[in-house]
Amino acid sequence: MSEVKTKCPNCFSENQCFEESTEHFTSYICFKCGFTSNSYYKNDTEELKKAVESSTQLMNEISLFDYDRKITWFPSVLNMGKFGIIYPDGTKNNWVWKFAQVTKLTEEEQKDPQYEGHEHKLDVDNAQSYGQHEFMNACKDMGIIKE
Repeated sequence: MSEVKTKCPNCFSENQCFEESTEHFTSYICFKCGFTSNSYYKNDTEELKKAVESSTQLMNEISLFDYDRKITWFPSVLNMGKFGIIYPDGTKNNWVWKFAQVTKLTEEEQKDPQYEGHEHKLDVDNAQSYGQHEFMNACKDMGIIKE
């Protein structure tokens, strides 16, 4: 397995976009703009069809086709369990990255049937917002990337 820096087709970053390859598969992620793809996301593949079906409307609207690699890129949804989740939010022409942390339920919330049996929740109501090219900042605030 090898990892190299590559040029992002979305934000054109050459120092924050990475390509990781094995003999039969290549994956990509850009930590500047947060877009990701892999070698299976070629037009008319079952993998691309499944990715489109499992993506939100916003993710599909802002996805892009990489003419050099002949693959489709999507904005990432980064779910890191107890650390929280980073996801795109908004509309096609006005969207941002959101970072929602996991918080402990208050005593009042613990009485709510929707939280039955849980001690924590994903606090999307108080999610922090980041610009379209600030994915790395969201990752740092999440605690998964060090300076």
